[in-house]
Amino acid sequence: MAYLTGPRLNFTGKFVADVSTVNNHPANYDGTNYTAADYANWDIGYWNPYGTGVWRLIDCAVTGAVRGDGTAVTADPVLSMALADADDQPPAKMVDLDSEQQMVSAIWGLVVRLVGGDGQAALRSDFAVASFTDLWKRSLTPGSLPQHTLHPACMFGAAWQSVLSGLAWGDVAGSPFLQELQAAATDGLLSIKFNVVGYNAGYWIGDDGTRYPPLPDFAMGLITGSIGVAGKDEPRFFTLGRKLQPSQPQSRSAPTLFYYATAVVDEARKALTIDLGNSIPFKEWRGDIVGETLQVGYLDSARTFQTLGEVVPDNAWYQRTAGIAGIALTDAQLTAVAASPLAVRRAGAGTLLGQEPADGKALRADQFVFRMVPGDSAETTVWATAFGKPLANAAVALAFDNSSLGGDGEPPVGTPPGALSFPPSVETDAAGKATVPFSAGDPGYPRAVDDIDGQVYGVRPTLDGSGAGSYGNPWDFISFLVWSGYAIPDEPSWEADIRPILAQYAALYPVMLPVLDMGDYDSVCKHLYSLQYALSLPEENPNYMPAVRDLSPNKKAAILKWAANPVRGTAPAKGSANGPAAPAAVASAAPAPEPAFVQASPAAETAPHPATYLRK
Repeated sequence: MAYLTGPRLNFTGKFVADVSTVNNHPANYDGTNYTAADYANWDIGYWNPYGTGVWRLIDCAVTGAVRGDGTAVTADPVLSMALADADDQPPAKMVDLDSEQQMVSAIWGLVVRLVGGDGQAALRSDFAVASFTDLWKRSLTPGSLPQHTLHPACMFGAAWQSVLSGLAWGDVAGSPFLQELQAAATDGLLSIKFNVVGYNAGYWIGDDGTRYPPLPDFAMGLITGSIGVAGKDEPRFFTLGRKLQPSQPQSRSAPTLFYYATAVVDEARKALTIDLGNSIPFKEWRGDIVGETLQVGYLDSARTFQTLGEVVPDNAWYQRTAGIAGIALTDAQLTAVAASPLAVRRAGAGTLLGQEPADGKALRADQFVFRMVPGDSAETTVWATAFGKPLANAAVALAFDNSSLGGDGEPPVGTPPGALSFPPSVETDAAGKATVPFSAGDPGYPRAVDDIDGQVYGVRPTLDGSGAGSYGNPWDFISFLVWSGYAIPDEPSWEADIRPILAQYAALYPVMLPVLDMGDYDSVCKHLYSLQYALSLPEENPNYMPAVRDLSPNKKAAILKWAANPVRGTAPAKGSANGPAAPAAVASAAPAPEPAFVQASPAAETAPHPATYLRK
């Protein structure tokens, strides 16, 4: 049951997500000859046009740990260690899937190290590429910052979960906890889950048109998380367990005070562990967590709340535990919760904040983000549970759900549907899981007006018979980018074949222009070896180029074929000039962030999808 069962360590600190935002707008893919002034304008540059794509850990410290039996660790060297990323390679990168699917940003090439005060690594590991999920408006107010100047993205929180592999243990002889963690990792895997909040996307243009300077530590946020044991037969990107959902939907008049949570019941230890790490809001941006006492319990046959234990959240508790609470159960309670929905309520007022569905059923796909080319096949595993136990022989329906993709309907998404195929249903096995195959065709260029390669699709799995009262998380769908078909030319030329591809990247990622102008023939030839090297690396390598991971394999092959042309002499022939204009050189210093934000009508009671706020 991944990181929730223990042994487990917790950490807190900061992270950097220096994302590039020119590609946030579909219209920016049209090959326009942008200037420095264009990038300074939010219509082109948005709030971080010179972003590098770097994602890394900053000042992360171990704040607590629990043993496998659930007892807290004290006086162990692990409590003075730090969590760090690589010290011998470039930092990781974070990228979206597509301009029309920005809500599954993935971290690529992350190395996670546990480092002692002497600088020696007690553990080094590789983070499996993973995307965030469970995005919600977690900060209730901007606090002392004027609300109309704080970028809406600052107010959101989300969570990543993945596995760590390639475990390289250092000297752990002095740490009983790390010895226990190492011994428990029998499958050579660890589970990592972390929550991010308080991200700094800067200011946006105020109602009066005022342009504000960047906030301190721009493009940084707060991170709190856990590392525990993972099993090879478990999901990698979520935890099998009991799934609680908010009792009330989010709305403008009543902000959500509880978000989705996972709990596990350990029958052998007679204990309940619940992860509230991404479930409790903060009063204000980078301020205090909402500190109302919470009661964790279950609903009996009469739908009456029965208390199992209490949680008193504050910032120190959150940082020490990563929001994970353990509750001992009596034999009677263990029996009662086996088939009764778990619930969380506000103490005193007794307001129910979150709960399992009455039938206890939940469904989730493990891998939920895919990039495919015509002719590709892929598969994911869906897992069904009932009160945390495998739900065998369950019918799982699959259907397109593009409702969370795109922003304003332009360019269109999800068309043509025939470019992505999958079965209408599958059935789970005795372990409650089923394999879902997908195959990709050629979507053509349905978004050709914006020169965007391929199309994005959403597919949602649901348990047969699901309806009102069933578990439903809006983020539990599968995202696909299916690239357009592309025939590799027999003899690629710069003007006809290569420049149209690379010039678009030069326009979308101006941070590279002072070093390599990919829209300029001479600049590319000068750096040809470096370009070949970067394009030939595995995509998981942080040195892989392009950092956006949205170059189709065939286009990459065409670039490498052109670059390796043995008859080019000192430089390949340019060919005929029929590609888009190369972008003009721009200043390397980033302008003040100036994001755009169009809010839905305030008359609407139900809060819009977060994509409305975080539009690329």
